[in-house]
Amino acid sequence: MSSPLVTVAIPSYNRPALLREALESVLRQDLQEFEVLVVDDASPCDMSVLIESFGDPRLRLLRQPRNVGMLRNWRTALSEARTRYVATMDDDDLWLQHHLSDAVAALEAHPEGAIYACAAEQFGSRRGVFKPQWCTGEGLEVCRWEDTGYGVWLPGCPVQSSTVVLRRAALDSLFWGGKSWPWCHDWLWWGQLALQGPLLFQGRIGVKYRWHGDNYSQRPITARAKAHWLFTMRELASRAWEAGGLRNLAQETEDFSASALSALVIALSAPEAPAGLMRQAREIFESRRDIASEAGCAVQYRVAARVGGWWLRYADVSTRLRAGWWPLPDS
Repeated sequence: MSSPLVTVAIPSYNRPALLREALESVLRQDLQEFEVLVVDDASPCDMSVLIESFGDPRLRLLRQPRNVGMLRNWRTALSEARTRYVATMDDDDLWLQHHLSDAVAALEAHPEGAIYACAAEQFGSRRGVFKPQWCTGEGLEVCRWEDTGYGVWLPGCPVQSSTVVLRRAALDSLFWGGKSWPWCHDWLWWGQLALQGPLLFQGRIGVKYRWHGDNYSQRPITARAKAHWLFTMRELASRAWEAGGLRNLAQETEDFSASALSALVIALSAPEAPAGLMRQAREIFESRRDIASEAGCAVQYRVAARVGGWWLRYADVSTRLRAGWWPLPDS
């Protein structure tokens, strides 16, 4: 057997029925030069029975000795890969037959790209197609942040995780999130890879994205989740700034909703933000105080609109303190 070209990384916890469906869709791929790594986060059930039932030597199970949580389990799944490419998959989603071949063809044709993603069809409790707003075609688009502006990555993650295929070497310089692990980990990771080279986006649907009650993204937005969101916004914006982006923040955010714009202004007014971004955030606040009356505007932005822009410097810190969470580096 030739060496696999792709590692399909699937972190999982206690969902054997859904995982079986996901694995069946992987094994039906047109491109067969892959291995599958299922990283089980110490499920109470014996996941080895499921893996062995397929009788396929390309399927490998790695079991965590104890439950480490979804985010650390994700990092293990990505870090264990040794192939040229790594395809990420949530254990409750499905791949269409052409997904892996489309991804590898795109990455082979565009060596400057670090990350591939595609349109995803939502099914279950929500229907529709998940794709970036700026990708309107049905074929492959080479999306350079220098052309679109990096601002398109700041309202939230524009790609669905089960559609992502990346170059394994691109993970070597990835900031995983530190010891305190932000909730929106995929946004943090894929947003960094988009700075390494263009996003290769396929407009043809390649993945079915399942919506159900246990979706991680459907959990209630707690104070801690808000703190994580602000941290991720600031971290990505700061990295884009270092790369020469976001020099005209007002222009790149003019179409943002009140929710996204107010959150970004708060995130970039924190003491850790680069001075150039902090200055622009304050200018946006002074020119867009009107959004304080719009639905979805962040509470801290509304407070600043009443008491003065000086409050913005403390708004993010206040959110962290209320949440009892602080971003901590790895060392």
